[in-house]
Amino acid sequence: MKKIIILIYILLMPFSLYADKGIRFEHGTTWSETLSKAKAEGRLVFVDFYTDWCGPCYNMAKTVFTLYETGEFFNSHFVNAKIDAEKGEGVELARRYNVRSYPTYLFIDPNTEEAVHRSSGWQEPETFIWTAQSALDPQLRSTTLLSRYEAGDRDREFLISYIRYNSSVYKREPVQQAFKQLIDGGASLTEPEIWDLYDQCVSGNFSWTRYVSDNHDLLCRHIGKEKVDAKLARETRFATPQQMQQLCEFDGKRFNVAWTEASALHTAKEYEKAAAAIDAIIADTTFNRQEIVERLGYIARQGMYGAPTDFWFDKCVEYLRFIAYNNTDRDDARIHYDYARALETVARRAAEGKTPPPCLLARPAVGKKFYDTHPDDLKQKPSRKKQ
Repeated sequence: MKKIIILIYILLMPFSLYADKGIRFEHGTTWSETLSKAKAEGRLVFVDFYTDWCGPCYNMAKTVFTLYETGEFFNSHFVNAKIDAEKGEGVELARRYNVRSYPTYLFIDPNTEEAVHRSSGWQEPETFIWTAQSALDPQLRSTTLLSRYEAGDRDREFLISYIRYNSSVYKREPVQQAFKQLIDGGASLTEPEIWDLYDQCVSGNFSWTRYVSDNHDLLCRHIGKEKVDAKLARETRFATPQQMQQLCEFDGKRFNVAWTEASALHTAKEYEKAAAAIDAIIADTTFNRQEIVERLGYIARQGMYGAPTDFWFDKCVEYLRFIAYNNTDRDDARIHYDYARALETVARRAAEGKTPPPCLLARPAVGKKFYDTHPDDLKQKPSRKKQ
């Protein structure tokens, strides 16, 4: 019997280690009580200011706050509080700390009740933990970074930290300005550290894109063609044909040009020409299929909100089916919702005498032939022949 109990304990131990994963927030306590606890433990208070209608707040709570690594860091260093900015004490606290967007993250010194670090918005788990790490370092706190920049500090390492912070809170203009100052101060994109900073934090500036294109060979030697071309491809997703003509050849350029042309036809409401252009992109096996799926979603979903012609409605159903069959992220609920909604609309139109889209009556000509949630990289279990 004793051996059985020990065996059960060993089997359940991994689950018990992770049972309390994620950030542990204070519940049923007043703000005063939260501050008192933080004072007693010698910790900062981390506050997630949210509202119950905020999409990014909901997403962070479901996908980032619940991660084991997130909980491990926050629970070890902070007293954590979730405060609805529109209810109870939250209304006055949001006013006191000048919270105007959601989610807003504050790190508060319980002794002074002052916010020493501020951040906001949806963040990748790595960025969110970096935000918390910055709150623990007085030199990386937002209050310090902003005051040093205002005072004229342009030290290289300081500017790097300042750029990363502003990028984490989606402040593009300060990022652009500080990055130019960093380069003017002697930093170079040929340095891996500076390239990574540019790659991760600087976007939407065509002058930098053109600079990378003009120095393509040099940067490829120092950084690597795959990284350089990937950045150029991301930065030119919505570039105009005139802008694309100014750039060198790189992996991803041909796809971006083709998609820009197809998108322009769609915007001009030339639906048959747009469909022909999109179909050609889908059929081109040299293009990344997942990239097609991600770009196609916006156009196809628009068609469900009132396609102007039966032809375009049918094509949008066909495209939503292509996305549902070929999206590599099988856990993305949006693709299944969109396809189910399209089929529901088809059924409703059929009841009104409309002919179902021809694509639903045959197997897809391109891509996967069946609709399932089986991950692409998970092999099928081999069938066993009866003896």
